[in-house]
Amino acid sequence: MEDHKDHALEEFLEALYKTGEDGTTQINPLKIQLAASPTKPELSGYATRGFINIKGDFVELTEIGTARAELLVRRHRLAERLFSEVLNLNSDSLDSTSCTFEHVVDPAVIESICTMLGHPPTCPHGKRIPPGECCKASRREIAPVVVPLKELSVGSNAKIVFITTPHHQRLNRLVNLGVVPGGKILLHQKRPSYLLKLGQTDIAIDEEIASEIYVRKI
Repeated sequence: MEDHKDHALEEFLEALYKTGEDGTTQINPLKIQLAASPTKPELSGYATRGFINIKGDFVELTEIGTARAELLVRRHRLAERLFSEVLNLNSDSLDSTSCTFEHVVDPAVIESICTMLGHPPTCPHGKRIPPGECCKASRREIAPVVVPLKELSVGSNAKIVFITTPHHQRLNRLVNLGVVPGGKILLHQKRPSYLLKLGQTDIAIDEEIASEIYVRKI
């Protein structure tokens, strides 16, 4: 079990990581909106412990700091998936609940949750979930609750949970067809193409698109 007493440090590292997701590496910590911004002595302490490098008014995450921040972000975003898609938690309390969750959950539990959810690549807001060892090994010791549509058995009913395609035109086409999160489908066939029944409409898609649609069997 990890020590989660240093929440201020964890919140700071997580904020740095999220700010840097757009490609920024050196960040002015005074511009990061936090409930409790770090003082200069605290920043020096974080640097001494090897989490950040300080360069004038800017800081950057070290390799150690990045690894710690990625773990926190991974926990938070997996928690959002779990609470929103499986437990149907109200979106108003999603972030605060996930924030608490990320500081206390055991790493082994996170791996199990990720496997159960089918190793989702993004959170409900479309942000990348840093992969864990379970994702890299594609392990399935726990039967996933959420799986790619291509893994669904013919004749199964399912609810669409999320879509991960990076192609905006493809996503717009799916939305126009009514293939959106929350939609309920029946999988008729997989060959020569995937044939879905959505309401009163039959929709045909290819295997690549089917691999980008994640569903939960109902």
